Amino acid sequence: MISKEELFQGARAREVVAIFAFTLIACAAMALDKAHGVPIYIVSLLIVGAAISFLKKDNVRIAGLLAIVLLSLFSIGFNGVKFGIDFSGGVRIPVLLEKPVDSTTMEEMVSTIKTRAASFGLTEVKVRPIGDSEIYVELPQSNPQLVKDVENLLSQQGVYLGVVDGKVAVKGDDIYSGNIVRVQSQYLRGADWGVSFSVTQAGAQRFATVAKGKANYPLYMFLDRPTNAIIVINDSLLAPSTKTVVPLSKSRALEIARSAMRLEGDDMPVYLESELSRNFSIAPDENKTKAIVQSGSPLIPQLRAAGFVVVEKSKEDMALDFSFSAESSVSDAVVSWKAAGLLSAPRLVASVTEGIPSFSYSITGPAQGDSAQERAKDALRKEKELESLLKGGALPVQINLGSKTVVPAPLGEEFLRLSLIGMAFALLVVSLVVALRYRHLQIILPMICISMAEIIIMMAVLGSFTIDLSAMAGMLAAIGVSVDAQIIVTDELLKKDEDVKKKLDKAFGIITTSVLIAVIAMLPLMLLSGLVEVIGFATATVLGPLLGLFISRPAYGAIVERLF
Repeated sequence: MISKEELFQGARAREVVAIFAFTLIACAAMALDKAHGVPIYIVSLLIVGAAISFLKKDNVRIAGLLAIVLLSLFSIGFNGVKFGIDFSGGVRIPVLLEKPVDSTTMEEMVSTIKTRAASFGLTEVKVRPIGDSEIYVELPQSNPQLVKDVENLLSQQGVYLGVVDGKVAVKGDDIYSGNIVRVQSQYLRGADWGVSFSVTQAGAQRFATVAKGKANYPLYMFLDRPTNAIIVINDSLLAPSTKTVVPLSKSRALEIARSAMRLEGDDMPVYLESELSRNFSIAPDENKTKAIVQSGSPLIPQLRAAGFVVVEKSKEDMALDFSFSAESSVSDAVVSWKAAGLLSAPRLVASVTEGIPSFSYSITGPAQGDSAQERAKDALRKEKELESLLKGGALPVQINLGSKTVVPAPLGEEFLRLSLIGMAFALLVVSLVVALRYRHLQIILPMICISMAEIIIMMAVLGSFTIDLSAMAGMLAAIGVSVDAQIIVTDELLKKDEDVKKKLDKAFGIITTSVLIAVIAMLPLMLLSGLVEVIGFATATVLGPLLGLFISRPAYGAIVERLF
């Protein structure tokens, strides 16, 4: 037994006082600096854990465990516990890569998506690679508009092109991501929104060369312009908009549309449905495999039969917005065309066509909505979307979005309630089994308290990142591992033929071997499998034994060795 005198003497030791003083300072730091609460907690836990491992004194081991439990409770209270969509509700959107990629490319993909999300203002979006051909993007809420915005953001590859007279004048690789800003309303010149950016020396020189002598020509600004494609439009789409003051024939409108889709080395031929209905004479070229058409077009079966990969677009996406000039035909342009990735087509003023490099550009466009408030909201959304795409950069491979998984918040809360009940039930059953085995309150209580301490610590550590359903299962498994290790210590101490110190060393040797085997078995699953459904389980299964080996098991040994 531990006498009162021994207890007070151990509590007054300098090391113990220092540990609790450090704990109070760390808790105060978490309270004062909530933005860095999680890093403060993790660093504090590592410092106290290091003190326990290096000082190797019984009073320090017990005090260290108590200090870490206090830190964990404080972290749970102030930093909170982050639950995955399994418990909090939300949406998981799988991003399917066009082809498998290596680890370097996958890291670039994840980084680009994270940058896009952060630039869009989505700080709580989680992006996780799954194997070599899939990425999970998880949203902590299931707001339909937010999900739609994120899907739009993810579905674009982010390849920017500025084209003048069929030649590339500026590319996304030329853009400085740090200089991408939204254009102030007083500089929009009639547009509803705009994003400006600066380019590199090479980009500025290319633009100067391509744009030289092209005054009043449109600068076609594309984002994710389709490659290796043709586009088939309905004749009605060639009618000029109500804003147009210059009358124009359908043939001239078609000519302008075809001119807008010209690109050296990758023209996108434009066909009319009426022409192909009368005489379907096209076939995929070696590199023209995609046919972009309006959903429900009667030509879809014929295009597929001819060997095209049909890409269906909505009527709104297929609509063309024309701009005409009575002064110069070279200024006639398609100023926006969603199906073709055309964002805008500003005219080149004479000052930028003299062959002198220019380093600043802007992309502007119209907003949609029936009221001024709706148009302002749409303009802000488009600005944020374009800004995030340009800042994030182009994805190295093309992507598609899979079917999203939605977990309603009430269902997630029910999952969490049942999981916590399951954890409490597991702890209760383990306690009953231990009670039946030892029938000694002085042995049973330390076991239960140590197990509860480990649950609190794991909840705080894992909750600082994300606790999903698989992590909760790992925590349940960790309860069993914890009690198993304590039973090993207790059984060794119950033996009568050896010194207490030797029996403890033997018990910890067995526990260390068991922990190493568990860690070695789980590390490949945690680091290499890419299976998001089991990563949480593997992490909790590795974390539990390691916490026990370095923190709670030594404290338990220090307590129970005085009982024998």
